Amino acid sequence: MKKYFLFLFVILFFSCGDYQDVTFMGIENVKVTSMTHQGIEAEITARIKNPNKSSFTIYKSDLDATLNGMNAGKARLSKNVRIKANSEQTYVFKVKSDFSSLSMAELPKLLAMAKSKNAKVGLKGNLKAGNLFIKKTFPVDMSKNVPLEGMQLN
Repeated sequence: MKKYFLFLFVILFFSCGDYQDVTFMGIENVKVTSMTHQGIEAEITARIKNPNKSSFTIYKSDLDATLNGMNAGKARLSKNVRIKANSEQTYVFKVKSDFSSLSMAELPKLLAMAKSKNAKVGLKGNLKAGNLFIKKTFPVDMSKNVPLEGMQLN
């Protein structure tokens, strides 16, 4: 029983450090990797500064996606992303959108956008992040013009 109390004490003692806010430094790049009739896949490169002694994870989260102002359904982070401790670096977030909210009237606009050189991509919602048992949500509201050259169309 003493071992359990000692273990609990050690966990509580080391977790009680000064916590500094993680800083989102900005979006460095958005790359549309593929677009099909079912949805779109993109990679978002963001710079994040974590001045804390502990790393944390950004978990798979659902966001509302827009393409050139059209509602493009839900966008989902396809993988958890681990943010390293005491670091400032770029991380790649892979996002998939399912076009579930796209109406038939918007299909011609979508085809025209696919043939154009760029598109305005927007993401809005909450990202879930945390470490072990502690989780927190962070609001996301971004919009960026994205070049579509070299994109894979299926």
